[in-house]
Amino acid sequence: MKQPSFMVGPPGTGKTSKFITQKYTELLLRFFHEKIIVLSHTKVAAEEIRDEILKLPEVKEKGLTKKSLKYKICTIHAYCQSKGLKRDLFSYQDHINLCRMESRFKLQRISASDFEGDKHRFYKYLKDAFGKNKTLKEHWKKCDKLSYKPYSLNIIEELQEIYEKYKKDNHVCDYDDMIRDFIEKAKEPDIDALIVDEAQDSNVPQTKALDKMATNTKEYWFVGDPDQTIFEFAGANARKFYELSKGAKELEEGYRCSQTINSLCKEIIKPIWDHYGTPRIWKPTDVIGKHYHLPSLRHRCTSMDILLDKINNSEETFLFTYRGNPSDGWVKTFFKQHGIEYAHIGNTAHVPKKEIRCHKLWPEFASGKPMPLKQIKDFWTYIGSKVIVHGRGDETFDEWVNKEYTIDYLIHHKYLKENSTYQRDFSLIRTKTDPDRILYIQKILQRGFNLEGDVKVRYGNIHTVKGLTFDNVIVDLTATRIEDYFTQLRLKYVAYSRGKFDCWTISSQRAYTLGVR
Repeated sequence: MKQPSFMVGPPGTGKTSKFITQKYTELLLRFFHEKIIVLSHTKVAAEEIRDEILKLPEVKEKGLTKKSLKYKICTIHAYCQSKGLKRDLFSYQDHINLCRMESRFKLQRISASDFEGDKHRFYKYLKDAFGKNKTLKEHWKKCDKLSYKPYSLNIIEELQEIYEKYKKDNHVCDYDDMIRDFIEKAKEPDIDALIVDEAQDSNVPQTKALDKMATNTKEYWFVGDPDQTIFEFAGANARKFYELSKGAKELEEGYRCSQTINSLCKEIIKPIWDHYGTPRIWKPTDVIGKHYHLPSLRHRCTSMDILLDKINNSEETFLFTYRGNPSDGWVKTFFKQHGIEYAHIGNTAHVPKKEIRCHKLWPEFASGKPMPLKQIKDFWTYIGSKVIVHGRGDETFDEWVNKEYTIDYLIHHKYLKENSTYQRDFSLIRTKTDPDRILYIQKILQRGFNLEGDVKVRYGNIHTVKGLTFDNVIVDLTATRIEDYFTQLRLKYVAYSRGKFDCWTISSQRAYTLGVR
């Protein structure tokens, strides 16, 4: 079995932006791009790597695109599926179908908007057992059984039979099936180079799949940081990665974290460095940075004023992160109270930009200012029968010339009612008017809404933000469950090290605080 080479480095030392891009450039001179594979664990991380690689002059010269690199730079699961299992992914509707067949699947409620297999305790049990390469019984002997309540082993075994039969009958699969099928059935791929980002998060079956991929490779790289191993519950093995990567070349120059964040992270991770005997040289950037404390997101204070001022008056990006999901509600409430445009990691804005843009531009359009066809189409997405002559959807703009039009033109051609010029408040002519949503949009506009650019404020739990970079980070240390002390330290380490400049700590309001014995 081919052994990987290791490249190790603390957060922000250029594992992705420097090493992987440089290595890819080097490999592209030696091998055909079809035979160079770069894999990561999440879609967000894989897309970030792909976007960085697409900027390379050598890549542009060869005319490579997102499409041509679709299964060359992707997640481990996507690559495995591309080589074997041709089935649709098990979906929320499939879960609903199972609930109708067997009520015990309903023991944990879940919504379509946040459906992921690992958020439901039955699917989570299957995933965790598979990740550790254990049978259901073997995993039950050593697992934290509270994590899977109200299920018992007997119920899980019975439901598994129903689940597997359903997948087979309906020709669907889950992520574990993709890995399993690749290991058991796929041929060793003919590739020259394989690079695995965030390799420390690979569980036992994933590592088997990666080793199989690497069978015929000339170069095989594991890129990662054992100090950021936060998926041990799913089968990742920090200790093993520490042992295998000993003596590997380490990156030292920091390109992300300010001096303040760098010092804080070193303080957090020191017990682990002492335990494994792995002290690291990890240089910060020239930025000093500041560390603020927040009692909570519910009570105004000086630190919150500083945060709000920075969000409102800078172009910097902000990440709100936490352990688990209970903080989720408070974070979103905070955004809505202060009119902050936001999005969950990997998703579009909570309220689409085009919707907010309509509220901002409609008064100008109603006053007679010409608007481009695209903007008129956006108006049409939201306005209802109060101003449309024939009712929403009766008219299309496919035959219109792509130019600017006035509201008078639309009235003259019987698209809009004559009284539409008097309707200056866009919220009053919408098809559906959600008062809370309208109030939130109004607060965004009052703050000053940037018509261009991406959403600069995002949120997500620590496991979903790993590998990402933001200018500032706000960390909720409230612990929702008791975990291994080292695991807690790694979670804190990952959370704070997402930031480049300043950080805010939300003090715990509960009995447990992340990273405190």
